Amino acid sequence: MSNETTSHRLQLPRDTDPADVFAMVRNVRPQAVLDDDGTIDLGQDARLVPDRGPRGAGRWDLEVTRVREDPAPEGLGDSHGYTRAFPEGLPFGTERSALDLTWSLGRRLYGAVVTDSGVRLEPHPYHVRDLTVVSPHALAPESLAQLLAPLEPEAELDQVPEDADATGYSITIPVDGGDEISLRVGRSARPVALQQLAWLEDAVDYELVHIAADDTEDALESPDAEVTERWTGVYRRIGLIAGLLVETVGGYVVDLEGFLVDPADLA
Repeated sequence: MSNETTSHRLQLPRDTDPADVFAMVRNVRPQAVLDDDGTIDLGQDARLVPDRGPRGAGRWDLEVTRVREDPAPEGLGDSHGYTRAFPEGLPFGTERSALDLTWSLGRRLYGAVVTDSGVRLEPHPYHVRDLTVVSPHALAPESLAQLLAPLEPEAELDQVPEDADATGYSITIPVDGGDEISLRVGRSARPVALQQLAWLEDAVDYELVHIAADDTEDALESPDAEVTERWTGVYRRIGLIAGLLVETVGGYVVDLEGFLVDPADLA
């Protein structure tokens, strides 16, 4: 394997606090270390190095060992834009995982990534709309349905399995255009970001999942105006439900990629 290194550029708003970047990295890579010079050691020979120049606020360089595989097959979905950015071979292994993390930081913090090939990737902030409330408390199916009714009057409790008590059931919420929001209640997947919580082993997940009528939609790199409007509306509804759940049963909100979400940002 080649030991050649490469560098991809993370561009965040100039007022982004470096401490927020490190905290978000630690949500999914708890072994990450903040060096004295502000560099974030991601592990696996990958580092996020802050730009210390006079115009470097919000700029980071991802330094990582270059690992490439074959080009992506023609016609394959490309939500991250990697096929466009790497036509001669996609990042693979440690480079891919580090680049995925950098792309996700751009998504969550309203930034962009400029690859070593000079291609600019601009993740849509609502490309990931699913949220999970991780709570120490479970609600019985009827109680959850009653809680949701004022906010989502069209929500319907799905058929509850006979062995379900306060987990193992779901609620479906219709969305215009044939989409749905599925609220699924089950034992927690125990996200890495919450691994220090004493009650996590017995926690309950309230998963809020957007099910698009067009199942190819999530492969879009740049959604058009209609899709963007729908994604925005769905995320707002999911966020309001997540906020209501946190108020009622307590706990934390985690997005589909494992990052913590402040309920105050969902109102």
